[in-house]
Amino acid sequence: MNLPRALETLLLSAREPLSVSRLAALLEVENKIVLDALEKLDQEYLENESGLEIRRFANKVQLAINDRYDELIESLFEKTRSKGYGAATLEVLSIIAYEQPITRAQIDHLRGVSSDYSLRLLQDRGLIETRGTLDALGSPRLFRTTEKFLRDFSLASLDELPAVER
Repeated sequence: MNLPRALETLLLSAREPLSVSRLAALLEVENKIVLDALEKLDQEYLENESGLEIRRFANKVQLAINDRYDELIESLFEKTRSKGYGAATLEVLSIIAYEQPITRAQIDHLRGVSSDYSLRLLQDRGLIETRGTLDALGSPRLFRTTEKFLRDFSLASLDELPAVER
């Protein structure tokens, strides 16, 4: 079996990123062999200026369209990444991404208005979640971005967010 092509097939077929250990189990090989094959694929895509690339999200990997072809893809689908999100919702998402973990009250304070609708929309779309509570009166829930947020905005980690002047 051609391991790089088998990995490519699995990653292309998966709807979600897959862990290296899951890929290794499916292919009945060691994790190191999968990592080496992924590196080989990555290098091949880079050298051939491929439309594909391997994206890493925490301990998972996914086959994706190379960012250099974003405009082409957007013209095909006639939409942008932020379609369906109003300015207020994108503002709330940005606040959570940069300030997480953060409570609803803290978000509302920063914006000066209620963020209820935007928070519900972002949760419904899986871009944010509540995880834990603040050790304060009423134990308010803490909002964080999700792995789906990273994938949808082509980020390997939150460290890749653009720097913000404070």
